[in-house]
Amino acid sequence: MILKVLMLADGRAVHTVRFQKELARQGVEIVLASLERGPTVDIPLKRLSVSNSLSYFFANRQIKDLVRKMNPDLINPHFASGYGFSVAISRVWKRKPVALHCLGSDILISPKKSIAHKRKVTLALDRADTIFCDSTFIAEQITTLAPSAETNIIPWGVEDEILNLFEKRKKHHIDADRPVRVLIPRPHNKIYNNLFIYESLKNLLEKKRLNLTFPAWGDDLDEFKKATKKERLDGSISLYPFRDRREYIDSLADFDIFLSAALSDSSPASLIEAMAAGLYPVVADIPGIGDWAGHGDAALFDPRDGNTLRAAFEKILDPSFDIKSTLEKNHRLARQKGRFPDNIEKTVKIMKSMVANGP
Repeated sequence: MILKVLMLADGRAVHTVRFQKELARQGVEIVLASLERGPTVDIPLKRLSVSNSLSYFFANRQIKDLVRKMNPDLINPHFASGYGFSVAISRVWKRKPVALHCLGSDILISPKKSIAHKRKVTLALDRADTIFCDSTFIAEQITTLAPSAETNIIPWGVEDEILNLFEKRKKHHIDADRPVRVLIPRPHNKIYNNLFIYESLKNLLEKKRLNLTFPAWGDDLDEFKKATKKERLDGSISLYPFRDRREYIDSLADFDIFLSAALSDSSPASLIEAMAAGLYPVVADIPGIGDWAGHGDAALFDPRDGNTLRAAFEKILDPSFDIKSTLEKNHRLARQKGRFPDNIEKTVKIMKSMVANGP
């Protein structure tokens, strides 16, 4: 059976392209329609408002017409607060099964903005036949919003190229004779807490114990650049430009530690990538990361208490600290549970079952 899927997602997003390409590789006839322009968008939707919320609302008629003309087997919107809402009000769920993908922010943050935002999300959840999410925590939050929702926990996962980096790395330990190289791949938005990282680790930067690398984008980038001007000039903090997927994967081999201080998150793909590649995870102790970290396989800290983050690094920097066994354990877990092609295969199997059973 060749599955024909209409995917509605942000055409600019790296994960949209990854998902789209892997579905196609596994024999799915996948058509991507999007309000956002991207190189792999098959059908550009017209943006009928400057407001994102209204754009998703007005897209419903285009989606209805597209479903009628294309006649897909299944509709796959990403995510609840955007295209999930568009699909819900288009009423195409009456004709075709809907498999909704949910992201951390559209479940953890959007419903808390206002009553209207919560209604949009719950409507999307209620109208989906099944919902894909990437962590136990998100699944629990979904059923709080929509008690009858059917959830499938399937992590996003990593490519074999990342898993193979683990064997290619020459060392699986911290070198005492150079600064520890730390990757912080989350953009400069309040929720990712990057300025907190800088302020918490400033004294270790002054002692030349660490090199921190952040992305060069995000809403709060200017504020971050102003605060860290001295450290960027002396090379202890650097900013990297946007990289394509291949370049990003290759760059993982340059780092020792993965660091995220997110205040709210689901099961972040970047964490699984770090574990697969052999970076030691230092992550904020929040519920969303529980499926992957928190069992002795990462350093956890309170994302509102800089002392706990500094203590985590002081422990890692102690010459007696041995991370090799932890890195090996994390890599095995990522290979067993986080291989991207395997997880997409599970997704396709569920989608085919949905089509067989009808909307």
